[in-house]
Amino acid sequence: MKKLLFFFLITATSYGQIISKQVIGAAGKTQANGNSKSSWTVGEPVVGLMTAGGNQLGNGYYPALNLQALSVQDNVLDVQLKLYPNPTSQSLYVSHPDVNSFGITIVDLNGKQLYQGTINKEEPLDLSGYTQGIYTVTIENTTTKKKNTYKIIKK
Repeated sequence: MKKLLFFFLITATSYGQIISKQVIGAAGKTQANGNSKSSWTVGEPVVGLMTAGGNQLGNGYYPALNLQALSVQDNVLDVQLKLYPNPTSQSLYVSHPDVNSFGITIVDLNGKQLYQGTINKEEPLDLSGYTQGIYTVTIENTTTKKKNTYKIIKK
């Protein structure tokens, strides 16, 4: 029995598998001492499967990642754009020092599009027919096609 236990201990300690791993985490560190290496992470937001030798391993590591942004919202229009009053009970106004015409889309929190059209600078958009609640308003510069989305509250 001792020989069998000794055989399993020698086999288990002498064989190891090496897989290159990358982790996306909020914090972490790797420490190496000779041939030993220890890594830890905190707050892994991405956990997925990895394959090695035809087997899938669900250990939270990816062998390689090629991350790309799907879209980037440009906030150049946001800096000078004013959407007021918020909260509102009657009308909504859009103003910008240089742009005179805007595309506007109003969507409720269920994702239902309630309004799509154009609005001119300082022209009131009547919201009196909408029920009380929170809506998202997307403003688009009709010249540059840049968009920004805002949350408004209808009283």
